[in-house]
Amino acid sequence: MTEPTVSDIIFDVIKRRRVSRSYLPEPVDDALLAQMVAAARWASNASNRHIHKFLITRDPRKIARVRSFAPGLLAEPPALIVILTDNAARERERLQEGDTADFIDVGTAAQNMMVMAQALGLGTCPVTSFSKTGVATVLELPDTLVPELMLMVGHPQPVDRGLRANAPIFRSDWSS
Repeated sequence: MTEPTVSDIIFDVIKRRRVSRSYLPEPVDDALLAQMVAAARWASNASNRHIHKFLITRDPRKIARVRSFAPGLLAEPPALIVILTDNAARERERLQEGDTADFIDVGTAAQNMMVMAQALGLGTCPVTSFSKTGVATVLELPDTLVPELMLMVGHPQPVDRGLRANAPIFRSDWSS
C-alpha cells in the first residue's frame, strides 16, 4: 500500500469534520487554540487586508453570559473563539462597512479554524445567531471591535454520525 499524500491527508480531515454541539468537560489546551487561530490568520482575505481579530475565552461564567445573548449557542463549550471586525483597521484601510468581502473573509478564517480543530482532535460549531451588541457588552469589547462569528470549541462527545448521502458533484447544467 502506498503512503498517503498530503492532499489525501487534508481531504480526509475535511471529510471527517462535522459540527459538534456537545463537548466533554475537559479544558482545551492553550497551544491547540493558538494553532487554530494561527490557521485562521493564514486564511485568504480580500486585498490582503487584515481587519479581523480573534478573541478566545474559556471562562465558563463569561460563556454562560454570552449564551444569554446567543440563541445559536446551544451548549456551553469549554472554549469560545470570537471573530471580530476591527473598525479602526477598516477605517485605516478606507473600507466600507458591510463590504461583502468581509463575510467571505470571516468564513475562510472560520473554515481554516474548523479544519485545524478537526486535525487536532477537537470539535467545533460556528454560531452566527447572536446579538452583536449583547455579546460585545459581555466581552467588554471596545467600540471599535464588532463580533461577527463565534466558534464553539471543545473535545467532542462521541456521536454515531452514520454515513452521509452522496450528492451529485458534477453536472453539465441544472436541467439535466
